Amino acid sequence: MSSSIAVTWISSLLFFLLVAYYLIHTYISKSRNKLNPLPPGPKGLPIVGNFFMLGEAVHRDLHRLSTKYGPIMYLRLGSLPTIVVSSAEAAEFFLKTHDLNFASRPFSAAAKYISYDHKGFFTEYGPYWRNVRKLSTLKLLNHTKIESFGPMRSSEIELLIRSLKDAANLHEIVDITSKIFALNKDMSCLMVFGKKRVESDHDKKSFHEVVQEGMRLAAAPNLAEYIPFVGRFDLQGIVKGMKAVSKVYDDMLDKIIDEHVEVFDKDNLKDFIDVLLDCMASNDTEFSIGPSNIKAISL
Repeated sequence: MSSSIAVTWISSLLFFLLVAYYLIHTYISKSRNKLNPLPPGPKGLPIVGNFFMLGEAVHRDLHRLSTKYGPIMYLRLGSLPTIVVSSAEAAEFFLKTHDLNFASRPFSAAAKYISYDHKGFFTEYGPYWRNVRKLSTLKLLNHTKIESFGPMRSSEIELLIRSLKDAANLHEIVDITSKIFALNKDMSCLMVFGKKRVESDHDKKSFHEVVQEGMRLAAAPNLAEYIPFVGRFDLQGIVKGMKAVSKVYDDMLDKIIDEHVEVFDKDNLKDFIDVLLDCMASNDTEFSIGPSNIKAISL
């Protein structure tokens, strides 16, 4: 009897908390809306907002809603207010005319766990983002550095052409898409790390495979970011997966950096890791570069 009473009491408490959360959130939202009117949009449900209106083809669902509510509409995804822009004119207004006001990124678990706590491409717009862009433009992607990789690119393209000729002589079917993808992957690894293949010591997964897993987790809808009070439970296991991927990233990049430190030559900066190590040693950037910055930028 006592256990059934406890279950009933806990269920009632959870129901009360959910109702209280919804009422408080609704009151705050209405108060804000009076001061800052929002664009038109469909009404949402308690807790989940407008999630129930979006299926697997999100872009089609958004287009369908925009035909009713206009090119600028308001949705609530869980507790997250969202503005959807769906016309060329509105997109130009937000992304060109007022691009600096909308250049930042919201907090996400991917930025925290996969991008070294907002130090990589997930970083919010601000001084750090501007300095990283400046570093990339002047040090990593300048004309001289790109031209230095010319022989490597020519060599890799020759290898691809040779493999295609061999396949043609044997009358084999070739998946051109996968060949081009592999070529880009190999050249990127050579430019950044100085070698084609980087493996995890734990399970021998390639760096590309680990990055693919990280991208899959980062792209997955994370309920915790839309309904904050369920975040601590990690019901989908996304945060757990990101932490595991982050650990593999860390081990692989630590190994790469250590290898570069052992043979580092200031007068012969072969790849991006060498350049970033030189920036860290010389301290000639407008912000302090540490190992975590090198890892985040190299991703």
